[in-house]
Amino acid sequence: MAANNATLCFPDSKKTCFACCPPIRPAHYEHIQHRTSVQRILRENTSDFDTRRREGRPITGYSCWALGYLDEDGRLVGCLLHPAQNRGEDLRDRVDYGNKCRRETCPEAKVFSMLNPEEKIFWLHMADGLNAFSYSSRKHNPLFTMMKWGDPVLGVIAAKDSGPRMTWPDFLDRYPFFSTGVSPKGNAYLLNRLIKGKTVLRLRNRAFRQEFEAFSETIRERVKMEFTPSGDGHPVHRLDLDRHFLDFLRLSANIQRIHRQQALRIKEMVDQELESLWKRKSEN
Repeated sequence: MAANNATLCFPDSKKTCFACCPPIRPAHYEHIQHRTSVQRILRENTSDFDTRRREGRPITGYSCWALGYLDEDGRLVGCLLHPAQNRGEDLRDRVDYGNKCRRETCPEAKVFSMLNPEEKIFWLHMADGLNAFSYSSRKHNPLFTMMKWGDPVLGVIAAKDSGPRMTWPDFLDRYPFFSTGVSPKGNAYLLNRLIKGKTVLRLRNRAFRQEFEAFSETIRERVKMEFTPSGDGHPVHRLDLDRHFLDFLRLSANIQRIHRQQALRIKEMVDQELESLWKRKSEN
């Protein structure tokens, strides 16, 4: 999880993320898969870097020449041109991705930014011990997956377990729900509507995970049956509706274009089914 905001690139003093540092790379590329060669490039970039050199340089290959080590021990990896590294002076205009570097924020970092300070600390403990390569990896850093469930449910869990820190294995042992194989982002709307206040304890019940998975499949198929494709519909992600619901339409029901009124009708139907399920669970 990296972003133009220094507090997101440096979530704490022991972690940095450089997953989306330019240039654009092939889909599913991860630095950790090429760790040896990337480490050599980072050492060279750090050694050659000189803030007195004022002229810009284009980025070539799969690595930015301004990506390097931020500490003497080589634990932290990040942008050598970032204002956090240069007494507040932003030097990123020296690369041809400068504006993108300032502007872009990964989806997971956006969710992380919505959490309050205590919630951020709670979740960051799940990544304790990860080096910069592992923390920047969507395969090795569990926070990339957890952030896709959305800030409402993350906040409720952090509030419920605000005691001693938990490791990731400890967390999965306490909350087996998150071992589910369903798409987090595609199902965040359903989960966030079902988890209200003290009902967060449901996430500790393995039976609830199975019930949720079955409900997710059933409601997805029903939405597909209710949906009438139309070539002149609006792109789903541009509708002014709940962002989690739009992710459900796109990533779970596989609907890419839809008229707003039809989306509202589907939302009403989904909400009714969720409310019915919530009441049944509350009565049990």
